[in-house]
Amino acid sequence: MKDFQKRNPNLYVFSAHLHMDEETPHVHVDFVPFTRNSKRGLDTRVSLKGALAEQGFKGGTRSATEWNQWIESEKQELSKVAERYGVRWKQLGTHNKHLSVLDFEKQERAKEVAKLEKAVSNNKAELSHIIYQQVLAKNEMEKIKQENEAVWQETTELSAINDLLREQTDGLMENREKLMSDNKALEQRQKKLQQDIEKMADSKVTLERNIHAYDEDTKWQLSKPAALMSAKAYQEKNAMPLVERLKEIVKSLTVKCVNLMERIKQLKAKIAKQAEDIDFYKGKVHQQYVKLEQLQEKADDFERVKQYVGADSILWKML
Repeated sequence: MKDFQKRNPNLYVFSAHLHMDEETPHVHVDFVPFTRNSKRGLDTRVSLKGALAEQGFKGGTRSATEWNQWIESEKQELSKVAERYGVRWKQLGTHNKHLSVLDFEKQERAKEVAKLEKAVSNNKAELSHIIYQQVLAKNEMEKIKQENEAVWQETTELSAINDLLREQTDGLMENREKLMSDNKALEQRQKKLQQDIEKMADSKVTLERNIHAYDEDTKWQLSKPAALMSAKAYQEKNAMPLVERLKEIVKSLTVKCVNLMERIKQLKAKIAKQAEDIDFYKGKVHQQYVKLEQLQEKADDFERVKQYVGADSILWKML
């Protein structure tokens, strides 16, 4: 260090540190290179190339720059100092040839570029992974979208079916009420017919009782002729009036009997027709009960879809 400043008058040393932390003790020297008699700008200015040129190092080939020539000179001076103290320079051949500042910067930039290329490669791999995950997510979203469309389609169909079922249910309920009312009316008519039949039975009992009266009541008996009464007088006073009364009764009974038979025939036909109507309406009521159960099952299906999709989602879709 004592001889360094003497050898390098154009390298102003402002700091020097001895390091013993490696196999070979070494010194770090910090200096400012300067040149005098500058033709441009200040007379004295900072310039490594100018400083070394003033010290006799002229640049030649690309490998023999001022800087490389100066480094080689300093190595030789250091070797001479080491020999004076019996220290031999061990040439390991592990050090790269010293580079110029520009080459050094190029090498450092190359290292940075390699590091950046590695980072870019890693980023590309990560980006490819992200893109792949995005594709998978997009496919999954498309699948979910299709499933949602299918669910929405099914929900829309079920909603339309549910509205139709409600209308059909209302119609069936009205029809059921009408059938129940008609059935009740038929039952009342059947009850009235039964009462008419019972009345006819009562009339039959009354008729039989009247027939006994014809056998027992004296007014329906032909009295014996009085003494000395002629046959003609007996016929006119006794026989003919009785016969006339009997004729009127027979005529009346005949008309009543014919009317009664016709009435019985009509009632039997009505009873048969009402029985058929009752059976028909009972069948219709049963069919409506079955259909109502089916409608209820479909309504339950719609409720399950609403619970799965969400009533708010269905309402939002409908809006």
